[in-house]
Amino acid sequence: MTRRIVYTQDYQQQIPKAIGQHLLKKGLDKEYGKDWEDALNKKYSEMWSVEHLVLSHWRILCRYADTPGEALAKFLQGLREGRLFGTRCSGCGRVLIPPRLFCEWCMREVSDWVEHNGEAVVSTYSLAYIGTDPGVRLAEPNIVAVLWFKDTVRETPSSKTVLHAAGLMHIIRECGPGDVRIGMRVKPVWKPAEQRRGSILDISHFKPAGE
Repeated sequence: MTRRIVYTQDYQQQIPKAIGQHLLKKGLDKEYGKDWEDALNKKYSEMWSVEHLVLSHWRILCRYADTPGEALAKFLQGLREGRLFGTRCSGCGRVLIPPRLFCEWCMREVSDWVEHNGEAVVSTYSLAYIGTDPGVRLAEPNIVAVLWFKDTVRETPSSKTVLHAAGLMHIIRECGPGDVRIGMRVKPVWKPAEQRRGSILDISHFKPAGE
């Protein structure tokens, strides 16, 4: 059964005493007041309320464990070892980096693993003058690039369609902003073995590979 209640600006005095005491005990009176502020800008707000209302205050600890899956797990383990793994599709011949177990172009399962030397070309790039602190402009920009690895791109002569494997975003260093260009060849610079954690950041950066 429900009953109609009209709450005005002094709504805290209108709610049942037990509920008011609960709000005060848990320190929720001001929090609930904020929730009501917009609604109470008018002279009154009409609501429907159940006859018996129970309020509970919970502190819930949520812990999550994500699994990267078969392909990405091997990719991350390889990074920790200073090795770059990909999968090769037997249909289009592309190497997929990061690796996948399914080719979205050929619609077939991929099970052949290959180790890549990390050589790539710059597909596109941007100069980032904002670092970890958005309020500070960097004197020298970070060069953030999308990289296409060797053998990850295929062009079909009949239709001029370019099949690529999405690429990987990373930082380019050891060259100035004016030296980077689309199509430039780069290679990875690995962190020391004791600093690797199984992350894409185990590659410190990419640098020009020379022509």
